[in-house]
Amino acid sequence: MNEKLQQLMQALTNEREELRVRLHVLGLDAREEWVHLETKWDAMQVRLRDTGWELNLKAKEEIHDLGEDVDKLQHKISDKVEDIRLEVAEELHELGEELSELYQKIRRHF
Repeated sequence: MNEKLQQLMQALTNEREELRVRLHVLGLDAREEWVHLETKWDAMQVRLRDTGWELNLKAKEEIHDLGEDVDKLQHKISDKVEDIRLEVAEELHELGEELSELYQKIRRHF
């Protein structure tokens, strides 16, 4: 019984580490996307300063595009976080069921 519980705890530890890695990778992806967006923002500001009014219309389009990119990134992050949250909830539920079964087996022996 004790070995089964240890195996269960090790499986949970492994799942936890895997989720931590997934969150880290998600963070790296988001940072890369943010750096890309910041680069676009900086480039747009330079062009506005250098070219003046004529570029104003183009800048409006780029601001709109930048806003859409930020919105997509926000949705992507929200979706990933929700996916991870659901995975964790499912894993915890399954672990709870396994622990409950284990507890019932232990009770039957005593």
